[in-house]
Amino acid sequence: MSDISGGNDKKIKQKTIAQAILEVMGETNRPMTSQEICQLILERNLYHFNTNDTQGMVYNALWRHSSKTKDHSSPNKYFYKDGNKWTLLEQNNSNNTESNLQMIDFEASLYDYLFDLEDLENN
Repeated sequence: MSDISGGNDKKIKQKTIAQAILEVMGETNRPMTSQEICQLILERNLYHFNTNDTQGMVYNALWRHSSKTKDHSSPNKYFYKDGNKWTLLEQNNSNNTESNLQMIDFEASLYDYLFDLEDLENN
């Protein structure tokens, strides 16, 4: 049988679980449970698990790369857990930025209102 690798003896590096999770979450672009993430990884054949506890492996990868974990975890933080749903850290930060902007707008309108009241009292 002939070699179909084109003479390339290098092994193709398999994705990590975290990379598979990032791919799934990037495509769905919504908060998901670890079960949903695991199911999509398996359906799309994005990672070959060498265990029967695929859901546990996905959860552990999410936890290791979570923004809330510090000790015994990866320095690379990609995920944020809110309740039982996981989001990409970038999505969570953009939501925080949007809510911060809304709060700033609210505060500005409140100050405008108070200044208008003060002007009415002075006239």
